[in-house]
Amino acid sequence: MKLRAALCLTLALAPVLAGAEPARHHKHAHPLAQAAAAAAAPSDADAEQAARQAQQQATALATALGQQQAQAAAAIRKIETQTAQDAAQLANIQAAQGDASRHLAQAEAALARLLPVMQRLSTQPASTLLTAPLPPEDAVRSVALLQGVAAAIATQAQAVQAQNAQLAQLIAATTASQAQLADAVTRQQAAESALSAQIDAARAAEQTAADQQEAAQAQKLAAAHKLDNLNDAVNGLVPPAPTPASLPASSGGAPVAGNIVQAYGAATLAGPSTGVSYGTGPGARVTTPCAGTVMFAGAFPSYGNMVITDCGGGTSVVLAGMDHLDVAQGQRLVKGQPIGSMRGYDPTAPTRQPRLYVELRRNGAPVDPSSWLAGRGSG
Repeated sequence: MKLRAALCLTLALAPVLAGAEPARHHKHAHPLAQAAAAAAAPSDADAEQAARQAQQQATALATALGQQQAQAAAAIRKIETQTAQDAAQLANIQAAQGDASRHLAQAEAALARLLPVMQRLSTQPASTLLTAPLPPEDAVRSVALLQGVAAAIATQAQAVQAQNAQLAQLIAATTASQAQLADAVTRQQAAESALSAQIDAARAAEQTAADQQEAAQAQKLAAAHKLDNLNDAVNGLVPPAPTPASLPASSGGAPVAGNIVQAYGAATLAGPSTGVSYGTGPGARVTTPCAGTVMFAGAFPSYGNMVITDCGGGTSVVLAGMDHLDVAQGQRLVKGQPIGSMRGYDPTAPTRQPRLYVELRRNGAPVDPSSWLAGRGSG
């Protein structure tokens, strides 16, 4: 009887016990789900941290590559300076050769006018005086005059000989200078080729995600402003600063091998120059005088290939007239990094000097860059 009662009780409680078991499992399943969710959350944070680290590494690599290029460009600058000096020397010699040729032509023309008189005096000196009978005192004056003519002829003959000798020396010097310039150009081209290969290899690594975003923004601004006016281009691309910051003394310096051939404020057809122009060596590499971001890189009306760099603090630099560009919009630059190169050596016109135009602007307004380009900073 007791056994039957126990069995009935067990059968009655079975549904309850069966319902309690799933409830017990469900009670333990919730903490596991929370643990899984908690484990998934750090994975997203790790991904973000990995992305930040990758971007930092890419930026550091781009900076290191830029510094390597700057060092290579600085080493090449010595060769470019020698090439520019050789080109200037050849130009001076050729100018002197042209002057000597003109002086020789003038001396020969003067001598040619006197030669008929000298020839007549040498063959018939007496008859020359007797062709027009003169009083004795006039005859004496005529003889003196003829002697003066003879002295002038001798002087002109000596001048012709001297001009011939000088012209021969200048022709020899021109030949030697042309050979020296060609050798300098060959050495420079070899060094430039190595640097170009380094730039090409580094270009992909330099374009970080941030660079690409800034490039897209710069291109958008360029399209919006159409960039057909330099003032509008600089004002539209380079953000102003409430108080323009002074450039550090470590910035500045000549951006190319050569000499300033047109100073700031010099008279031009368009009015006083708002920048300076360098006469450069053939194929000279152009470097940025400040660290910053390229806001524009490309062909610009009336300026040729041009680069606008935002140096920060409302300061920007414009470099124009290059034959080839090595940078792109949005690219970050270190000071001294090469941005392009000038027209190469032309054997048919070895003394033709390329020109690089440089402007320094503070909040869009041109300022005199002379002190800054001399490497003395800017206040």
